[in-house]
Amino acid sequence: MRISAETLVETEDEKGIYLIENGKEKRIGSTTEKIKFIRINGRDAIERAQTLNSEMLGNKKGITIMEKAAFKPISFTDYLNDSQQLKAEYGNEGVHITIEDNKNTIKLNGDYVDTFSVELILRVLPLKSGYSLQLDGFNATLESEVDIYIQVVELEQVKRGFEEFVDAWKVKTYFGETLQYYWIDPASKELLKQSSQIGEGLVLEFRRE
Repeated sequence: MRISAETLVETEDEKGIYLIENGKEKRIGSTTEKIKFIRINGRDAIERAQTLNSEMLGNKKGITIMEKAAFKPISFTDYLNDSQQLKAEYGNEGVHITIEDNKNTIKLNGDYVDTFSVELILRVLPLKSGYSLQLDGFNATLESEVDIYIQVVELEQVKRGFEEFVDAWKVKTYFGETLQYYWIDPASKELLKQSSQIGEGLVLEFRRE
């Protein structure tokens, strides 16, 4: 299946980060996302910049760049406290990873997506009840290939804005053995909420406030 980003629009978004422990929640920070269209090496591309500000989780920033036509990855750069921790650059011979002064090249066979682009891919898929999709992914921070499995669970009402609630597709997504849930607005194609269990009785949520 060919996946195109042509229906995406440039956006900016902010969500609160909540830690839920045995049903009791605490706000522990905020995250922002900015999507913009760029040209790089003569190619139409998308840049997704996500920042995370939290005393508990740290101050992080990830910049993912991919081709607009088919989500083919170009690069991923990871920052901690404004200092570059890792850069992955995708090419025909594989992915080149730079961590400080250490460089490594990992060969990839076939078509892969960068795992940090999945939150964009979900917004352009023809989501409906019973829909599922499997993708080959690569996680640069783990320096490993990851099987990605996407499955629509149901429509569920979630918050879109101040006192505004909408029915959104709840999408179950496995990254290998790691499970994440995403809620996608079927009308605006916005990612409204994200949730994952990070420990026994512990859930981490990113959601509109």
